[in-house]
Amino acid sequence: MLARMEPEFWRERWRAGEIGFHRADVNAHLRAHRDALFVVPRPRVLVPLCGKSVDLAYLAAEGAEVVGVELVEDAAAAFFAERGWTPAVTRSGARASYAAHGVELVVGDFFAEDAQRLGTFDAIWDRAALVALPPALRARYAPHLTSLARPGARLLCVTFVFDGPPVGPPHSVPDDEVRAHFGDAFALTRLVARDILDESPRFQERGVTTIEEHVWLGVKY
Repeated sequence: MLARMEPEFWRERWRAGEIGFHRADVNAHLRAHRDALFVVPRPRVLVPLCGKSVDLAYLAAEGAEVVGVELVEDAAAAFFAERGWTPAVTRSGARASYAAHGVELVVGDFFAEDAQRLGTFDAIWDRAALVALPPALRARYAPHLTSLARPGARLLCVTFVFDGPPVGPPHSVPDDEVRAHFGDAFALTRLVARDILDESPRFQERGVTTIEEHVWLGVKY
């Protein structure tokens, strides 16, 4: 069995269509807190581990310059194909870039993407990146993500907090861990804490008996 964070694990899930994490609608929290990310005209917004999220198109339609980073090229190609967009595609070794209509999807290892390659950002939308990673990778991810944020940048991040077996993704990320990862670099506010057990049958099948969805806003110092 492939380890859950090996690249081939994710490529196989996309090939098999096992993408329960994908949502067909724009995330409700992103809509509700859209203004928190649009702190400058036409902000550069980073969406890490983005898959083929419809949030990318929403942010671009709202006027953002959107950059997503995704490991699986099939996901990037599907995002543009499903909209009938013909992207400009450039390649450098194993890295690829698909770009059209205000959205650039970079295909590659997020940890290999630094400010020299991606630039820096006015805002970051993390719906399913932090929670996708096990603890050791979250400890690498948080400072790496922080290095891509400009002073004053906004971080909008969705997490889950639940009991039961520590099996993921998605993983439970307690509030204290969010503060430990980001509190030195961002002024953090928890905007939402919502009980979602009744609407989470997949979690219940895993033995979870309590689960909350939290939304965090961070402002870079």
